[in-house]
Amino acid sequence: MTTATVSSASVRKERARTLAQAYAALTDDEVIQAVLSEHKPSANPIVRSLWVGFGSVFVVLAAIGVFVPGLPTTSWLVLAAYCYGRSSQRLFLWLLTNRMFGSSLLRYYRSGRALPLHSKIIICGLISLVSMFSIWYITKLGDPGFGQTLIAIIAVVGVWWVGWRVPTTV
Repeated sequence: MTTATVSSASVRKERARTLAQAYAALTDDEVIQAVLSEHKPSANPIVRSLWVGFGSVFVVLAAIGVFVPGLPTTSWLVLAAYCYGRSSQRLFLWLLTNRMFGSSLLRYYRSGRALPLHSKIIICGLISLVSMFSIWYITKLGDPGFGQTLIAIIAVVGVWWVGWRVPTTV
């Protein structure tokens, strides 16, 4: 790792620690209001609809993760929260105060927006597995290599982002 990478990682870790300390002093309602104020929905109704669609898919995956051991719930909820934050304050508030999911999301925000190591490993594994299957399937369909290359690049970026850019909780 270069000095810039180490410095950047330490800055992200310190920012996560500072945010976690700030949220630790707040009540759940205050954390919810602080989180809601950070996210502004898109002005474009088509874009908002797409964000709602993606967010809803991620909520379904999180619900499945509640019952399927090994499938991360919080990670899908974080994606759903991001999508709902970009689309609808009402849906975002519902997700943050939901009886089934709210506590997981609040724990995520209180941790300074960091993910546990086991969740990061599972997410990176899922990205790799789905990407490999997609590459295999596209190859079987006869793609000359452009699709496979694009999928591989996106997978590498996704694994890098989750593995190194997202802070890890202890």
